[in-house]
Amino acid sequence: MEQEAEERLWEIVEEAEVSLVITQGEGGFPHCRPMTLLGYEDDGTLWFVTSRSSRKVSEIDRNPKVTVCFLAFEGGAYAQMFGKAEIAEDPELKAELWMEEWGEYWEGPDDPDYVLLLVRVDKAEYYLIEEDELWVIDFS
Repeated sequence: MEQEAEERLWEIVEEAEVSLVITQGEGGFPHCRPMTLLGYEDDGTLWFVTSRSSRKVSEIDRNPKVTVCFLAFEGGAYAQMFGKAEIAEDPELKAELWMEEWGEYWEGPDDPDYVLLLVRVDKAEYYLIEEDELWVIDFS
């Protein structure tokens, strides 16, 4: 049953029309912004791309605990993932994941402002709206 629950979680992530990354902003209030998921690993690692100079990076430096929400309107479900974020600057990985359309934001994979944001998920939950079911998955 747990494997089926995990498979459904990743289906919701893939079907999601919107993904939101929530950090702890100034004053302790949550700060939410839409971000495009670059990819994920079955162990619960999520990958995003961002700018080192962004507000989210300084918020993560202060408090790495984040929530990532995936909203799958068409599929009638949403998922939340809770974990710790970190900045990855591995030059080989940055080059491997680089996409040319990002050229409007960064000068290339060697641009020091271009970094990868990874979230190591500890726990996830998803809600199936029509079934009125909440599922919880522990990745830790």
